[in-house]
This record gives sequence, structure tokens and C-alpha cells, in this order.
Amino acid sequence: MVQKRGFREILLRELKEALPPFLFFLVLFHLIGLTKAVTLADYDLTALRATASTAGALIVAKTIVLVEALPIAFLFPGRQILQILWKACLFTAVALLFRFVEELIPLLHRTGSLPAALKAMGSEMSWPLFAVIALWIFAGVMLYCLVVELARAAGRQKVRELFLGPGRRSRP
Repeated sequence: MVQKRGFREILLRELKEALPPFLFFLVLFHLIGLTKAVTLADYDLTALRATASTAGALIVAKTIVLVEALPIAFLFPGRQILQILWKACLFTAVALLFRFVEELIPLLHRTGSLPAALKAMGSEMSWPLFAVIALWIFAGVMLYCLVVELARAAGRQKVRELFLGPGRRSRP
């Protein structure tokens, strides 16, 4: 019984920690997918594209939770702006790695080998579009990191009151 309770508490804590980045990246990746579809005049919004965006949000959210647990995430504890920039760079690198792999998988499936897929990626992929998407990801991640650090500094209750209004107070 103790192990089940401990496992349940760990699972709930992990879900609670991963939910905000998951929701943020779910919206961000779906918006990027929509932008990419419109830019490339590929209006074929398939379930596969939506699934890839959702899976990417899950992967990046879990990675953020893991990175937050590492000492490398807190190299600048006394300097908030450096801390925000550092985390934004770390999280952007993870998100861009996911985007790169997301582009590589269909080419790998089509070509049958990694070297051929990388070669095809070099010639077929729209690198200017990838760069613009990278900028959007960095801007989104900066916003995410800024909000998270502000919430840490001000406290969750204060942030909740700022955005949702003061909670109900019991009457005497």
C-alpha cells in the first residue's frame, strides 16, 4: 500500500510539473504547424501532423521537467535575466532538436537510410522556413521562461490573484 501511494504521489507531482510546459508547447507547436502548412501551401491538416505536434509537446515538456531537475539549469541563480536567457537557450535547443528529428523521420522512411535522409534534408528542406520557425520557438520559449521565473519570484498565489482576481474569502 505504501508503494502504491508513493508511486501515485510521484506520478501526480510529475503530471503537475509537466502540465504547464505541455499546454504551452502544445499550442506553440500547433501554431507552428499551421504556419508551416500555410507557408508551404500545404493545407492538408492531417491527424499525423496534429499527432506529431502533440507528441512533440509531450516530449519537450518532459524534457523541460528533466532539465529543471539538473544543476545545469541553474547556472545563474542570482541574475534572473541571465537565468531566463540560459534556460531559454537550453529549452530551445531541445525543441529545435525535436523539430529537426520531426523533419528527418519522413525522409528516413522514404530514403531508407540515415545518410540518404540527411542528404535529402539538405536539398529538399526549406532552411529559411526552419530558421523562421526556430526564431518563433525561441521567442515562445523566452516568454515561457519569463513567466515561469516571474511566477517563482512572486509566488504562485500572487500570480493566480493577478491573473484570476483575488480568491473568495470566507466571511466571518
